[in-house]
Amino acid sequence: MKPATTITKVCRVLSEFRERPGMGVSELARRLDLLPSDVHRILQSLAAHGFVEQNERTKMYRLGVSVVRLGLNALQRNELRDAARPLLLRLSEQMDASSHMVVFDSRELEIFLAEQIDHPAEQLFKSRYGGLTNGHSSALGKAILANIDPALTERFLARTGLPVLTPHTIRDGAALRGEFALVARQGYAVDREESAGGACCIGAPVRDRTGSVVAAVSVSMAASRFYRAEESELALPVKAAAEALSALTR
Repeated sequence: MKPATTITKVCRVLSEFRERPGMGVSELARRLDLLPSDVHRILQSLAAHGFVEQNERTKMYRLGVSVVRLGLNALQRNELRDAARPLLLRLSEQMDASSHMVVFDSRELEIFLAEQIDHPAEQLFKSRYGGLTNGHSSALGKAILANIDPALTERFLARTGLPVLTPHTIRDGAALRGEFALVARQGYAVDREESAGGACCIGAPVRDRTGSVVAAVSVSMAASRFYRAEESELALPVKAAAEALSALTR
């Protein structure tokens, strides 16, 4: 497949900053054998999104904070997934249930699946890595939205809405906020057939070294099994796994 010319130029411009901390338009154009007008246009677009910054005095460009955040997020997520897998394996074996971890992207306001351990007896969801998780109906989503800044939660819900997935899905904003308050108090969230009929989940938040919620872990099981058990007892191993993973991120 032939690469997109503009994207290739953007990548080449960004790559030049690996060796030189700051450069001007003319120097970049000369090093890349590109027209100064093309380089200037690319830099202006990158600056608009925070990927480069310009020194007002020298007019030199350098990498911006968005690149730093992107790199740190990628590093954190890779480390988080590596740390999570053995904990999720143990949790799955301990509870005879499938276990999952999602990561919260606060910039894009998305919650996506980063790791899962399927249990042969409890394969209730056909999830895919990178797939988005609902914030209002899943235990994973509730565990995150109940423990972040309320304004961020409101922005998330305003963007996604409250789609009705089953007859049990919470569809009222006031009821959902009451649920979030309960989740924050008890330290875990529950999905009672709200995402898929016949399936229940228990999730708990994962925090980084600053105390901010960056992910969540959960187990899923058949609703018939969930309703026969004591909810708080089922939650204990999930909370312990989330706390252990949080400790590894500090």
